[in-house]
Amino acid sequence: MILRNLKFALNSAWQSFWRNLAVSLAAVLSITLILILAGINLLVGHALSQVLDGFRTKVSEISINVSDDTPLTNVYEFQQQLAADPRIASVQFITKDEALKRFKSDPQNMILAQQIEGNPLDAKLDVQVRNLDDVASIDALARKWSGVDPTDPTNYQGDFVNRMLQLSQWLELAGVGLLIILLIISVVIVMNTIRTAVYHRRKEIEVMKLVGATEWFVRGPFVIEGVMTGLIAAAISLALLVVGYEPAVVRFKSDIGFIPLSYDPAFISSLARDLLLAGALLGALGSYIGVRRYVRI
Repeated sequence: MILRNLKFALNSAWQSFWRNLAVSLAAVLSITLILILAGINLLVGHALSQVLDGFRTKVSEISINVSDDTPLTNVYEFQQQLAADPRIASVQFITKDEALKRFKSDPQNMILAQQIEGNPLDAKLDVQVRNLDDVASIDALARKWSGVDPTDPTNYQGDFVNRMLQLSQWLELAGVGLLIILLIISVVIVMNTIRTAVYHRRKEIEVMKLVGATEWFVRGPFVIEGVMTGLIAAAISLALLVVGYEPAVVRFKSDIGFIPLSYDPAFISSLARDLLLAGALLGALGSYIGVRRYVRI
């Protein structure tokens, strides 16, 4: 009995989809565009998380510049003090020669490195802090050390870090808000599409109810039709996003190379899962809402 009812619902949904092909295609197109926007929102959010992860890694590293007249014994003592601090993951001492070598090896400093005479760079202690919230306190500790370079103690930029973190929070909230709006629009589109299908089949539904069909027996084909519409739209939008994802990342990196953005093929699987699941759920929810009142009447 269950299999027979399911077969009837699938056949009815497929027939209804083709009977109202113009309305169905319009719904598929509309939902496809909305899901593309939702997918772009997810891709941008993922790219932002990549950039922020790289940013957090960089800002959790502090370079403490050592004054030239500081004895090495004082430097090693302070290095051991920092290494014993539970807030710090690692400490590495970089000599003046090593600092100059690293500076010259960076392609961005190639022109400037040719103009340097002698070694104006300080020796430094590169400190990796475990928690981003502790960076400010470690910076304050470093500035109190007697061996720090008083003219340029550290490379910590507190205001910039706080602004970037606040910006990331605002962007995440904006992304969630936009995603909710797009989902609501999708539900409304499916709901109106199913209502149109119900209107065209109102006499058939009336006959089914007169012969004793249950509400779910009548609703089933419309809910499946909504799921079908959502899945088709999700598949189309997913295909377009997959095709355009890598070229967009390559173009972005060529134009803005200093932002650490990379193509992540592993994210495609989670994007496919989210879009297909969203398409099916939106189709089911919209169709259920659209058909509920008419079936009861």
